[in-house]
Amino acid sequence: MLNSRTALLLIACISLAGCVTHPLSRTSAESSAAVTLSGYTVSAGQTITVEAVDQNTGNLATLGTATAAMSGTSYTTPSGTPYTLYPWSFNAGVLAPNYWSPQSIVADLATSQGHLELVTSGGGYTFRTFSPAALDAVLASGTDPLTAGSRYSDGTSTVLFDQTGVGSGPEGPWVTVAGMISDSHSPYYSPVAWSVGYYTVEGGKKIYGLICAPTTGGPYPVVVYNHGGTDGTNGGNITGVVTAAGWTSQPAGAPDGLGQCLDWAKRGWVFATSSYRGEKVNITSSSAAFPSGSWTSDGSVEFCMGEVTDVLALTDLLVHHAGAITLGSPSQSVPIAVNGKLLMVGYSHGGCITHRAVEQGAPVTAYSVIEGFTDMRLGYLTGRAAGFTPVQAAIGSGAFQPGVSVYQPDASGVMGYNWRSAHYFAARGDLAIRKFSTMPILILQGDIDAFNPVPLSQPAEISADIGATNIFVGPAGVSPPSSEPCIDGPVGAPLPASLAAPDKSCPISFTPMNTGDPCVADNTPPPLMALCKVVMLPLSPPAGQSQQLHYLVVFHNMNHTNGGLAIKETFNRFAEQNFMRQPGCDGLQINCASD
Repeated sequence: MLNSRTALLLIACISLAGCVTHPLSRTSAESSAAVTLSGYTVSAGQTITVEAVDQNTGNLATLGTATAAMSGTSYTTPSGTPYTLYPWSFNAGVLAPNYWSPQSIVADLATSQGHLELVTSGGGYTFRTFSPAALDAVLASGTDPLTAGSRYSDGTSTVLFDQTGVGSGPEGPWVTVAGMISDSHSPYYSPVAWSVGYYTVEGGKKIYGLICAPTTGGPYPVVVYNHGGTDGTNGGNITGVVTAAGWTSQPAGAPDGLGQCLDWAKRGWVFATSSYRGEKVNITSSSAAFPSGSWTSDGSVEFCMGEVTDVLALTDLLVHHAGAITLGSPSQSVPIAVNGKLLMVGYSHGGCITHRAVEQGAPVTAYSVIEGFTDMRLGYLTGRAAGFTPVQAAIGSGAFQPGVSVYQPDASGVMGYNWRSAHYFAARGDLAIRKFSTMPILILQGDIDAFNPVPLSQPAEISADIGATNIFVGPAGVSPPSSEPCIDGPVGAPLPASLAAPDKSCPISFTPMNTGDPCVADNTPPPLMALCKVVMLPLSPPAGQSQQLHYLVVFHNMNHTNGGLAIKETFNRFAEQNFMRQPGCDGLQINCASD
């Protein structure tokens, strides 16, 4: 006897000529485990072909065929249409690692998060697939199952995620190495328990991080903040200063990671940030309760590759193993209490990491990216257009392994660019599934491209991928751009060596807002922008359309480093609306020690 979930999913197959019902797409799996696909088709004895994307090349490779059964089960839809479904099954076994991640470019790609993509077809049709949220939508639709199946199937490939890395098992537990309880010195806020600690990934690689939480009450939402930079020279690492009173002050010339952590926690969040592989946690202390220290994560910087694994592991610990985490000093430790809601925020390199972590199944409630990299092929061509050599442009795009190799976005190396690019996976549907249709997403960006490592052209692409509404905040006399440079041809395709600049212009449209705000009225970009008014989101949807919750908000005169105050009120409203509490500071231009 079929249960109701399976029965309705089978009925959905009839309107799609065939479908894959197991496993559900965009779900977690282990790359060392065997994979069996199964589903239904409308033709007895039909030959079913199963293909997989070879992640070394991006091309489809045939794994084999299956044959649908000669006998099936007959059904009649509520509207009276009879049909028969014929089951099929294909045991793919344990698939080779190159179907999960690139294996023949450089080693740092070989152990990255797994992203298996299987395509099934028969009778001239590519079979549709269902994510868990799509199946739930079918069940809840209340419409004719044939209509529901067509409406809510959300892909033509079965995608499975190995979040812990190809060839690696689960992460190790959080281990505190130093911590303390800090009094917020305010009658309005809770004291904060915080710890520097580590967890392990990829079979023992130590990754350090910082977690802060209120000392009492809860449960609280979690915010995972993915910082920018790759080392101490460009804003990477996690830095902080502990005062003699046990609170914090801004470190000279560096982002205030500790101040940010404490500021969010005192306002009722469990805040966590990873010092990704090859980076450090540096805390200078004048308090007897916490010794100064520097802790370096194992591994080397990979630029939006292994760092995604590091963030996924920390997220898993906070979401699924929070009960095992305590913060503070050995003599005074506090357990954390989480409520199941997760905000992920990323800036610059951390923005790239955030997009990719969400695409790989991070269980976020909402997420926001500020000036985040999204397309390394486009970044390469932008560098070439600015006069960089091919090697310089490749290094600027993160397509290198320190001391080992630098590779180009040609046929042999382009997958190294694609695997760092949220746009590549978003264009293949990873952010278009039912799960994201009502998930709040806020992308914040400036319009100043000169000397900006993330020009507007990159977030413009992913805005189109997710169907975002584009908002432009600028004075009345400044027109928002109507197009942005992009790349002709299929997303992720190899680039010819002769191509030295973006070769296409892609249209983009904006809704102007807050045109009278003086924060964007300067004739030239200021070193630091003034505080901008809140952009009132969400907007009312057009007549007959569902609520739109995806936004790209662009500020005139904002570049990669001057916009902390410009975005502040708009970001704060986003967090407050979706998590019902005040967010903390950004750790960059804003003084985290103030209220």
